[in-house]
Amino acid sequence: MKKIFCVCLFFLFWNSLSAQKGVRVGFRAGYSMATQYGIHAPDIPYTVDVFYRHGLVGGLMIAYPITESFCMQQEFLYVQKGSREDIALKDRPIYTHTEYDLNYFEIPIVMRYAFARLGSFTFYGCSGYALSILLNGEYRLNGVAEIDGIPMQFTDTNKIEGVDIFDYGFLYGAGVEFRLLDKPCFFEYRFTIGWNTLNMPTAEGEDPAPLRNQDYIFTLGLYL
Repeated sequence: MKKIFCVCLFFLFWNSLSAQKGVRVGFRAGYSMATQYGIHAPDIPYTVDVFYRHGLVGGLMIAYPITESFCMQQEFLYVQKGSREDIALKDRPIYTHTEYDLNYFEIPIVMRYAFARLGSFTFYGCSGYALSILLNGEYRLNGVAEIDGIPMQFTDTNKIEGVDIFDYGFLYGAGVEFRLLDKPCFFEYRFTIGWNTLNMPTAEGEDPAPLRNQDYIFTLGLYL
């Protein structure tokens, strides 16, 4: 059902594109460096070390020029998000390594402003917001608990269920546009921070972890 909804939404915007003039259609693809963060009380009974999930991002974009330097851009992206977390309980000899993999269909609306030109290079800044729809997710947990001084290993792998399928985020970044093989291309860095708190699953019997998505992406793209 979620995938059907995403396809219908894409074709809705695609049909509106056919009625517009002066628009530019392009593609982007690149590298996603995702993590998650949360707000914790100062007396939490465990320590957390958070690492990045290294993934992919790519999709279609449609730019609507307003002036020579300013444009609005609609995008339809596949983005891999999530995190890696090492957790150690302070009062018990229990240690876990958890991997969260979240795959989204993301729909950013971006404002781009070209602030400098140097030869054939155009430098711009961008900001906007994004609606993300969760396509699927999985978590993997590996842990060690010492019982009477004997280490016991435990594992858990499952699909992520019960997490809000919608995530909203704010984004900003910067890039440079140039010509390659007579095509307008660009390289862009972008940072996206999620607004929604997602209740991510943890070890069996433990409360969910309230986390928010955070993503750094680096992409190459071209306009047709």
